[in-house]
Amino acid sequence: MSIFNEKQIKAMTSGRYICSECGSVMEFEDEWEDTLVCPHCGHSIDLDEYGCEGDEKYENVYPTREDVLGVADEDE
Repeated sequence: MSIFNEKQIKAMTSGRYICSECGSVMEFEDEWEDTLVCPHCGHSIDLDEYGCEGDEKYENVYPTREDVLGVADEDE
C-alpha cells in the first residue's frame, strides 16, 4: 500500500499532470510547485489532492479493511 494514489505515481514518473476537467497537461502555479493549474481551462488543484477528486477522494484517503490487513475481500 502506498501513500500515493495511482494517478500521482503515474504523473511523478512521467512528469505529466493531466487536468481532470479538460484533459490538457497541467503546469505548476509558481516556483513552490504545490498547486497545479490548467492553462487551457483554468482548473486548479493542490498537488497533494491530485488524482483524488470527486468520489475517488474518499476511496484514496481511507483504505479498506482488506487493504490494511492484506487479505482478499470475502465477497469475491
